Amino acid sequence: MIQVRKIAVQSGSEFPHGHNSERNEEENDWQYLLPFEDWTHNSAKIFIPESSNRADGNFLDNYDVFDRATFTEKLNATIHALKGMEKSSLWIEVPMSRSALIEEMVNLDFKFHHAQGRISTLNLWLKDDMESLVPEFATHHIGVGALVINSRDEVLCVRELSRNAMPWKIPGGLADLGEHIDEAAVREVLEETGIHTKFCNVVCFRHSHGMQHDRSDIYFVCRLDPIEEVDENGNPVIPEPVPQENEIAATTWLPYSEFKDLMTGKDGHPMISHVLNVNERGDVIERKLISSVIPGRKPFPIYSAPSAGRDDVEK
Repeated sequence: MIQVRKIAVQSGSEFPHGHNSERNEEENDWQYLLPFEDWTHNSAKIFIPESSNRADGNFLDNYDVFDRATFTEKLNATIHALKGMEKSSLWIEVPMSRSALIEEMVNLDFKFHHAQGRISTLNLWLKDDMESLVPEFATHHIGVGALVINSRDEVLCVRELSRNAMPWKIPGGLADLGEHIDEAAVREVLEETGIHTKFCNVVCFRHSHGMQHDRSDIYFVCRLDPIEEVDENGNPVIPEPVPQENEIAATTWLPYSEFKDLMTGKDGHPMISHVLNVNERGDVIERKLISSVIPGRKPFPIYSAPSAGRDDVEK
């Protein structure tokens, strides 16, 4: 919620452009500050709305608190007030329609932190006696690969339209924001091959650096089972994969032995070769839902190696 309580803001020389010290206390409070909210980790945040000006340059409202003519003055006063409140940092979200204000912020030593869609987020560290503790934004991507093996002991494989280091690979891709590892693996298989699956376990994961946009990457290989129908004679019906348009050139069920030979041969794939060995040994990482101690937060999955005799792992 936006701050509505008053704080002591001194008048006179501490305000930019030398406000008259004879202004009364009511005037020297909030009318010189930008509206902000208390934010995480003892910070504050300002949300600048989309521009409300018309094509003729006049504002639809009688007053714009973020008018550029007074923005620097108010931002300086707000920074001073927040330092008096011992806030650690100030965040400001700026829509593209108000990007002219960014120049004013940069002049006050704000730094870009991240951008998404039409919104840029800048940050100013307010503690003069210590280095900034604000972490970088999005240091990692989360990727998933799916080892899908059917009842005929065949591996589901894809060939992309481009960037193929091997003739065949397992399906996979990046997890979406807010998506669990198991959900991402099931979704990627369905999108790339049209095959419905159920999650079994995590086989292993890889941590690498210098990937897309110079970010780090954690890539989880998950073991999935295809959902197979049964015919009138009780035999399993293997679903036929269909390649995703505009991304996947071909899909197939490759016999496990043939897939393993491809991955472990002279020009094979060392990581997938290791994945197959781990899967064959059964040294996998299993999933269990755990309740959160924070009220209102949904249960979340944790992944761990199974113990002998355990029967509490959710499949």
